[in-house]
Amino acid sequence: MASKIITSPRGSLAGGSLMILAAGFGTRLRPLTGKMPKALVPVGGRPLMRLCLDYFRSFRPGLLLVNGHHYADQLAAFLNAEVVGYRRFRFLREPEILDTGGALRNAAPLVEGDFLVTVNVDVVSDISPLTALAGHLRRRALITMVLHDHPRYNQVEVDADGRIVAFGRSRPRPGNRLLAYTGIQVCSPTLLCLLRRRRRPAFPLIPFYQQLLDSGRRDLLAQVVDTRRGFYWRDVGTLRDLAACEADFAARPGLSAAVF
Repeated sequence: MASKIITSPRGSLAGGSLMILAAGFGTRLRPLTGKMPKALVPVGGRPLMRLCLDYFRSFRPGLLLVNGHHYADQLAAFLNAEVVGYRRFRFLREPEILDTGGALRNAAPLVEGDFLVTVNVDVVSDISPLTALAGHLRRRALITMVLHDHPRYNQVEVDADGRIVAFGRSRPRPGNRLLAYTGIQVCSPTLLCLLRRRRRPAFPLIPFYQQLLDSGRRDLLAQVVDTRRGFYWRDVGTLRDLAACEADFAARPGLSAAVF
């Protein structure tokens, strides 16, 4: 059965936790990130972190987690002033940067509820995390990554049943296809337990996922969305992409109020 492209349902994240990954150096955004954290780089007149906070507030997550390393004091001060309307909030300062896998490992003991949704702060999109949540819980997935067809980034191999079978691919096996990670995923408590077993504090997440696949796991799932016709999505990790996002906002009034 082919992966189904669906539209975004409405609801809440009250039964779980939300984590905004914001610790990166933002090297590709220099010189902007030479004086501020990536999360505070403005787009459309608002810092990226404010886009996230404004968008996800209505989803009412049980717990909001944000990690920070580069200019962490600036980010912490901003969050202390701007995190309103959230039930509970924790800032996870990383004295040594932990990379994506280490960040989730560090957050794992604090996560509350039946799931953890993670989003990358340098993605601007209107894709609802609820797009993946219902299927994730129903299929008892280890993780559900929200993927889309974006040739510039397509490296995740997905089979006809919507299972992720490999990362870092340049060509899929017959019957499979290559897709790109949107920066949005749903993680299970089982994944968090596996992460906590890692002894190394800092490590990237995608190679860890590949190790799980190599060990025989088949519960790493994909939720495919259409960002050509249905949803807006842009990675703003470079100055060029940031400028393109600004142009999108200028050309589409109201877009900046509808995205994170």
